[in-house]
Amino acid sequence: MKYLFSLCVLAFTFSVSAAHHEEGESSTEMHSNSFVYISTYVQTVGKNPEVLKKDLLRNIQTLEENGYNSCGMLRHQFGGERSFMTYCYFDDWDQFAKINDNNEPLGGNPKQLFGDHTDKLAAVVVRNLTKQTPYVLEAKYSFGPFLTDNERRANAKTLFTAYNTAFGGCNMTEHFWGPELTWNFYCGYDSYADWAKKVEVLSAIHEGEIADLDLGVLNHSDHLMQRVER
Repeated sequence: MKYLFSLCVLAFTFSVSAAHHEEGESSTEMHSNSFVYISTYVQTVGKNPEVLKKDLLRNIQTLEENGYNSCGMLRHQFGGERSFMTYCYFDDWDQFAKINDNNEPLGGNPKQLFGDHTDKLAAVVVRNLTKQTPYVLEAKYSFGPFLTDNERRANAKTLFTAYNTAFGGCNMTEHFWGPELTWNFYCGYDSYADWAKKVEVLSAIHEGEIADLDLGVLNHSDHLMQRVER
């Protein structure tokens, strides 16, 4: 309960940061977008990914109709086995409750089109990526159990600052509910030529400022994705 209370305080504190919006979002109202519902899907071996893509696009359209502020989808390119990631923003838990209490669970395709699936609910604690770039990096960090929650947050912020500087603005989410106690960074890039320049800056920051720090990182993974147009 103490941990949940601290997360609620954190989410409220950073609600102003979350109020920035990406260009091209379908919502016409001003929302805080303080939370995000993220789903990942692994493509079944031997199946056509276009079939799953079309099904997921229909799903996120339904989720918006059910009351989420805006949704989007990203497709795997490098770094992980997941084929697709979908995301939907919402402002607070009251909105989440209204959506899920007033609507039937998504039926989807009667035949399961994916091999594996996970959901997570996260707090959007920093939102500096304010345009929809064609490509998105997800950098995921977890930290050792010997650290307090606030020590993990401070260490995540140290790492995030490097990404945010190199990419010219990134988003950061913090675990709220779901299978992974992680801090996730989402950074955009316009092309792989753009990516190369930003990675060079990030590498220099890492070697000059971070490489000798003991940040208690337990696990780290990267995932390069392409935005799916709707």
